[in-house]
Amino acid sequence: MVVHEKVDFVSIGAGWTAGILAWKLCSAGHAMVSVEQGVGRAVNPTYEHNHDTLRHETRTALMQDLTTESWTWRPSADKPSLPVRQYGSFHPGRGIGGSSVHWTAQLWRFLPADFQTAPSTSSATARTRSQLG
Repeated sequence: MVVHEKVDFVSIGAGWTAGILAWKLCSAGHAMVSVEQGVGRAVNPTYEHNHDTLRHETRTALMQDLTTESWTWRPSADKPSLPVRQYGSFHPGRGIGGSSVHWTAQLWRFLPADFQTAPSTSSATARTRSQLG
């Protein structure tokens, strides 16, 4: 069995809240570790990333797999907890960054292709405005 070094605080999840807590607690001299599920994420050396909308938005690759993992929701303390079977307004994230990653809080470096629609959109808007007077 692996025995880890003792710390003052442990967070379950390494999203925004854990990051802020770690900053404040460690600045105050405490030791903290965050335990996160899912795969690790790292920026590739050229800062390229996969703009795969189908994989990330439609197939929810950055979120919990509700077919294999149990999440529950309790409407109030006196009600039973109910299983979450489909995504609604709450999309629990998976991996470092948690839900902030699929809400694009993890900002990637833009690629040249990301800027290609802006000139055509701007000129189309300018043409339309000039035609309207």
